[in-house]
Amino acid sequence: MSDVLEKNLKDDLKLWQDEGQEKTIIRFTHFNKNKYESEIIDSVKDAEISDDEINWIYITGLNDKHKIIELIETFDIHPLVVEDMLSVDERTKVESYKDYVFMIMDTVKYQRNKHKVNKLDFSQMSFILKDNVLITVDEIRSHQFNPIQQRLKYIKESRFHTVEGLFLGLIDQVVDNYYKLFEIIGNDINEIEEEIIKEADRELLSDLYTIKRNLIYLRKTLWPLRNVISDLSKTNFYVIDESTSLFYRDLYDHTIQMIEFIEVYRDMTDSLIATIDTEIANKSNDVMKILTVWSTIFLPITFITGVYGMNFHYMPELYQKWSYPLFWIMIILIVVLMVKFFKKKDWI
Repeated sequence: MSDVLEKNLKDDLKLWQDEGQEKTIIRFTHFNKNKYESEIIDSVKDAEISDDEINWIYITGLNDKHKIIELIETFDIHPLVVEDMLSVDERTKVESYKDYVFMIMDTVKYQRNKHKVNKLDFSQMSFILKDNVLITVDEIRSHQFNPIQQRLKYIKESRFHTVEGLFLGLIDQVVDNYYKLFEIIGNDINEIEEEIIKEADRELLSDLYTIKRNLIYLRKTLWPLRNVISDLSKTNFYVIDESTSLFYRDLYDHTIQMIEFIEVYRDMTDSLIATIDTEIANKSNDVMKILTVWSTIFLPITFITGVYGMNFHYMPELYQKWSYPLFWIMIILIVVLMVKFFKKKDWI
């Protein structure tokens, strides 16, 4: 059955070809407390796995899918696992196999361009945790693990003692990136709130709706991640050590806190949207009020003008010398009295 699945997987490569995918790069890092080496290799088959070292194969980009499919033969990975790695729309999950644990999660990238709030860019990251090997497959090339690489290279005391420790450190780094994102979102909301106090406009309303959509996507991402980390903390998986359960529970608390951030920020966003809607409605009402007031002022003037603009022959006032000046006196008197009345009512 496995051979059939593998054949079908390779046959499906043509359906998965995407010229927009980034070039596939494989970095093989292996280290212990006395040694650290990291290099770019052409194939996962070139990784020289050592039993007395921690081995990390980090694959970025899905353009050359053959290099990822080589995981099937090289590390005895189930074809369905590789298929999930290549299918970038998989939900966040963790699965246990005979001698390894497979996990998928989403990572997020966010950039703000000159006071413009943008949509979040999500990408998929997969992990395979074996006895002494950690395989990471990232949909895009990112720099989020650079701090870990630098720490492994230059600080011997901070090097992980087990592969699971490395696995936990990478997940923690992804979660920390989410924390940074929430800090940015919080700052964006505060800045928009300050701008609303000065002047509310539809551009701010557009930014708030973008933030609201981003929060919805984050909730859809973090909710299953919470469940996955909860499952890992229960140590029901192969190669998950009971001593690390406390660290997973700490990560679980972080995800709960971020979900609470989402709820708070959504409430704040809804409140600001309502405020802008009210301000825009008030501006429209002010305009309509001014138009109504001036229309009311000119209504009697229009009436008088209409009456004496009729073409009746017997209209005695038309033949008096004082008719024209009296007309303007009446008009001015009506305007002055109505303007005073509206000002007294604070309508203008």
